[in-house]
Amino acid sequence: MPWEKSFDVDEALDRAANVFWMKGFEATSMSDLIKGMGINKGSLYNAFGSKKELFKRVLIKFEEDHQKPALQQLRDIDDPIKSISTLYDWVIAQSMADKEKKGNLIINTALEMPNHDEDIREIVKSAINRLERFFREMVDLGKERGSIPDHIDPDEAAKSLVSLTVGVRVLARGAYDTNGLLAIKNNALRLIGN
Repeated sequence: MPWEKSFDVDEALDRAANVFWMKGFEATSMSDLIKGMGINKGSLYNAFGSKKELFKRVLIKFEEDHQKPALQQLRDIDDPIKSISTLYDWVIAQSMADKEKKGNLIINTALEMPNHDEDIREIVKSAINRLERFFREMVDLGKERGSIPDHIDPDEAAKSLVSLTVGVRVLARGAYDTNGLLAIKNNALRLIGN
């Protein structure tokens, strides 16, 4: 008799994301996942194969559910400076509201990159590249509209803005308060001449 899922896969992935988010990939055990997901060991293996395959699915779903729609919403603002500023406002607000100081799942995984196989690294690189593309598009658009000075290099600015975004996510986990994070945002805006 074929195995049938007795749980909602999307809900199970969201619950798995919370476990990985709290503990990181390496520190998360199969027991942690079984408990956190509310499914039995057989169901976990039948549905997802392995801890690594489950983690890959969690990261992909996180990108699809969080990063892609957020970047589209920012593009819809149609003011590149405001879009970039709003991104930092969102990141700071989310970080300060995160009472458990979990950070961002993609950034947390990036910090563990040397411990991951190439396929996990590629998912993380893809998410970071998507953020970099967003910043590059905004800088190009700002230059085209005259709100960003012409001498600003879009590639360099985009890479710097990514690094400052990562910095906010990491430092917000307990090293910086809101004022410290706002100082990073202000420096980010100065990078693009504002």
